[in-house]
This record gives sequence, C-alpha cells and structure tokens, in this order.
Amino acid sequence: MKSTYKVFLLLSLLGITTACNDDFLKEVPLDRFSPENLLTNTAGFDAAVVGLYEGARQEHIIASNNFEYMTVGTDQTQWGRNDSRGNKDYSLLNPNLDATIVYWDWAYKTMILRANTVLDGLNNPNLSIKPEDLNNIKGQALFFRAYTYNFLANIYGGVPIVKQTITEPKFDFVRNSRLEVLNFAAKDLEEAITLLPLQVKDGRIPRAAAFHLLSEIYISLGMESKDASFYDKSIGAASKVINKEAGDYQLMTARFGAAASRAGDVFSDLFANGQVNYAAGNKEVMWAWQFESTNVGGSFSTSSANNSIRYWGPEYDRLQTPNRVLNVVADSIGRGIGVNCPTNYAKYDVWALDPKDMRNSVHNIRRTFYYNNPADKEYFGKPIIVKKAANGNLFLARNDGTLTTIAIDTLRQYYPYYRKIEGPSINNDILSGNTSKDFSRMRVAETYLLRAEAYFRKGDLENAAKDINVVRARAKATLISATKVTEDFILDERTRELIVEEPRLRTLIRMGRLVDRVRKYNSEPSVANGPSSGKTIQDFNKYWPIPQKVIDANTGAKFEQNPGY
Repeated sequence: MKSTYKVFLLLSLLGITTACNDDFLKEVPLDRFSPENLLTNTAGFDAAVVGLYEGARQEHIIASNNFEYMTVGTDQTQWGRNDSRGNKDYSLLNPNLDATIVYWDWAYKTMILRANTVLDGLNNPNLSIKPEDLNNIKGQALFFRAYTYNFLANIYGGVPIVKQTITEPKFDFVRNSRLEVLNFAAKDLEEAITLLPLQVKDGRIPRAAAFHLLSEIYISLGMESKDASFYDKSIGAASKVINKEAGDYQLMTARFGAAASRAGDVFSDLFANGQVNYAAGNKEVMWAWQFESTNVGGSFSTSSANNSIRYWGPEYDRLQTPNRVLNVVADSIGRGIGVNCPTNYAKYDVWALDPKDMRNSVHNIRRTFYYNNPADKEYFGKPIIVKKAANGNLFLARNDGTLTTIAIDTLRQYYPYYRKIEGPSINNDILSGNTSKDFSRMRVAETYLLRAEAYFRKGDLENAAKDINVVRARAKATLISATKVTEDFILDERTRELIVEEPRLRTLIRMGRLVDRVRKYNSEPSVANGPSSGKTIQDFNKYWPIPQKVIDANTGAKFEQNPGY
C-alpha cells in the first residue's frame, strides 16, 4: 500500500495523472510537425512558408516526367511523339484525364491548403512574433494563394473559393464565377504588397513580384468585367516595378557576371548558370524557382529538379551518323526526350520579322548539332547535315552532300531548341535530363509586356508600342510603330521573349486565344493523317474540364461542369 501511494505521488508531481487533467485527449502529435506545434514562432512559420515554395516549384513536373501541359499543345509546342497524348488529340482532354486531376489537386491540396494553414495560424492571439516577420510571412502566403487562384481561373474558369482550412468533411462546394475568383486573388495581392519587403533573399517573393502578378490579374479583371478602369490599375501596378518603386529591379541592358567573359549576349547572360538570381547581379529576375541538390529546401532528387532539358531538348542521342553510329548523351546539353517540340511558328515564323533579333542568335537558340561519338572517326565533331528528298521528307546527308536512307525525326530527335534550358546536370547525372539551374519565373521584361498589353486594351497604342520597343531595343530588334500593335503581336513578342519561362497555356486562356491560335499554328500531323492539336481542338476547350471525381464527390450541392465536357 505504501509503495502504491509513492507511485501515485510521483505521477502527481510529474503532472501526468488523469484525475484533473485531460491533456492526453488532445490529438496533438508531438513527435512530428503539425500546425499546433510548428506554427508557434517565426522559425516554425518560415518552415511552413518554405513548404509553399516547394509546392510552387513542383508545378512544372506534377503531370509526370513526360508532360508539361502548361506549354505542350499550344501555339508554341506539340507533343513530339507519334501518338495522341500531350493534347496532340484534344478529344482526350476530358474530366478523367490524369492531368486535369493532378493540377486541380496540386492547387487545392498543396498550395491553397498550405497557404490557408499559414494564414489561419497567424490569427492566433497568443503568438509572439516581431511585426516585420509576421508581415513578411503573411505577405508570402497571400501571394501564393493569389498565384494559385489565378492559376485555377486561367485553367478551369470559375472554381470554389476556399478562404480557410477545412477541418471536417465538406460535400457542398459550389463554383464561384471566374470574376469572383480573380477579384479574390487581386484582394490578396493588394494586401500582400503592403506587407512584403522590397528586397529579399534569392528565391523569396519581393514586393515587386506581387505588383507584377497583380498587373496581370487586373488585365484579366478588365477583360472579364468589361471595366476598363482595371487597365489603368494594371498600368499602375506594372509601373511600380518599372519605376523601381517596388524594389531595385530593372531590365538588364549590358552584359554581366562571369558569362560576360564568354561568347554570348546580354539575353544569354540572363539564363547563364549561376546568374539567374539577383545576388549574381541579375536585377531583372524578381522571382526564380531554386534548384539545389544539397541545400535544405532545394532539390534532393531528380524527381523534383529542373526538368526543362528533359521536356524541351530533342532526343539527339538517337541521331546516328551516316555510318549508323549513335550519338551519345553530352554533359553540355543533357538528355532531352523530345516531348515539347516547337511548332514551325515558334521555330521560324515568329523570327521572320527580324532574323537578327538577339533572342534568335546562336547564343540563345541551338540550331546546329554535331556528331559526338568518337567511335565514328569519320564524322566525330562534324555538324549534322540534313536535306530534303524528292518526296519532301528530311534525310541525313553525307559529308559530300549525298542523301542517305536515314530519315530524320524532326518532332522528337532533331529540331532547334532554346538554350535557356541548358545547365549543369543535377547530381552529375547527365542521363536524367534534369538540371540544378534555377528557373526564372518572373522578370521585368514581362512586366513591360504586361503594361504594354494594358495600354493596348485601353486603346493607347503609342504607349503600348513604347513598352514593347523597350524589350525589342534590348534585343537589338527592329522597333515597331503604334500601328503594328495588336493582340497577336503582343503574343508573338511574348513568345520571342518568354518561351520556356511562360506557362503559355494560361496566357492563351487568359486572353481567350487558346483555340484559334492552336488551330492556326499547331496543325501539322505527327504522321500521315495523324492527330494534331489544331485539327482536334474544339471551341469548348477554351477551358479545361473540372475533374469528374470532384463532381462525383460533391454530393451535397450541384457542381457544374464546364460546357462541352
């Protein structure tokens, strides 16, 4: 009895008896991170914010290692295989397509959930965080929530607005209108610009990035609401960046960094490895995805690396010499798999205005390839020559110019590609098709083009031309007059300046131009009478379908599908 009393007394002193305390009933997992034990101080909140950056960086690979649906099947690129995937056949874009589900889940289960968790956590009255830290944390969370709702509005149209974390099952979601979604995103950004700092560590969101995104959303609001005053708001937001009122960011007009000592130009310097960020002297990039294989919060595996080479690079290692010796993967250009094959529009047509445009230079577009396998001494180190046969198809040519019987696959293996994608292979794995180079996501050149678009939409063609010409002057390209400014010209200029960086699908949907531009520029079949994006796209494909699983699970209210699906 005495020993029992001693045990009870000891438990009482340790505070773990249950007679008057039910803390053990609280489902707070103390052995791992959870909102309850993580979101208690600045370090905890910052760790949660890092999760938002990690989620944002996943955007370009979530559809798998083969697909980049934000660009493929647009006016710029087509799926480089002889099959119907990658929106080469738009009839396959349906509510059960993996891509429609994956992007929806990424938006709601990753980005919006994480942003709302941070924002809800900041409402805790017992927090003790310095005001400047709290503001920066909140500003970043608001930015990413706005970024994600803008993404949703420009893929699916109207979607449900979820403002807070959901703590119990909900089956009665309803779609807000696209206008409501855009307004919600704009309000988040309007608050974020009052909270975010002017200058930040590389990879973090500065105030300028919020103004940049707000400028785009204001354009969408003007088009959706028919209220032209939004174009003035867009001009104002972009001007905050251009006039350096939102931080020391500017268009780079002179060569800079270590790359300046090599052959190249200022445009190629922007994307040189190690020069994508502000700390390296690149004042043009406001936000870049960060990819490092060894840093915490970076990329620890090829599955979350920069996949640009894999998507955009041709499968040149499948090319063979006239002696039928295959090329080998080179560490200088990585391993592409030929799935984002540029259309003729992106390869040739868009440069017809001025072939000497800096962005079309050999430093920025690789058009010549070489035999690189030393096993074939006759052709090693020599340029690959192709010629058109009498039937119109391309075949490999010998050194003396005579044709071989080796046909050239210009969709998958042999096409010009944009050297923005080049960088050091992640973990020195050249076969992965992945690099550790940071990826420019928002830069001042696009801010000028957004302001030009806003000027155009309000009818001020003179100022629109001036902004476009700032970008063209940097590229040593022919300047244009106000009479040349059209919506199509703005889209063409965005291709010349932003291809690879720009999520082209969202731009085209935002402008209401996806269907007609794809029909015009993406109609070459992959094989005789085979599918093509331009031949299969329908008017209702102006938005993607809502995933069927979302509609089926929403048993408490009617969840409307987009027309046509």
